[in-house]
Amino acid sequence: MKAILPLLLLGLAGCSDPNLSASTGPADPRLTGTWRLYERRFVKDSVYSVRIDTITQTRDTSFVTTRRYRESPAQTLTFDASGSLKASGSEMTYYYPMHSFRLDTTYPDSLFVNFYITSNRATTFSRQRTLFRGDTLQFRPDPDSYSKFLKVR
Repeated sequence: MKAILPLLLLGLAGCSDPNLSASTGPADPRLTGTWRLYERRFVKDSVYSVRIDTITQTRDTSFVTTRRYRESPAQTLTFDASGSLKASGSEMTYYYPMHSFRLDTTYPDSLFVNFYITSNRATTFSRQRTLFRGDTLQFRPDPDSYSKFLKVR
């Protein structure tokens, strides 16, 4: 029983607030601030079925589309100097469960943002390729998709 108690205490110590398990450190000043989504390119899923007698064939007709967003209602991401993240707007639901971020400069020829999410008391991240051009920020999750943001403040 005495040998089990320290292991139990170590296990309980790991059950602290899950939001604190990802240490992001101070944010990069290039990313800190509020950014408004103004354009997004993405793959739109489209499927239709053709039925001939008793045979049904499903065909994938997915295509790439580009959507532009107006200033109102604003679709924004706010990157806090402490490393926390806040999303607002109906088009930003992907980012809602993400609580923090870190600019990842690990690769010499690329820049990424790691978005941290916690579920079931485990913290993991989603990485998105990042490009800066003046007051414009672009996330490129894959070669065919992107999200473009303008710096608001």
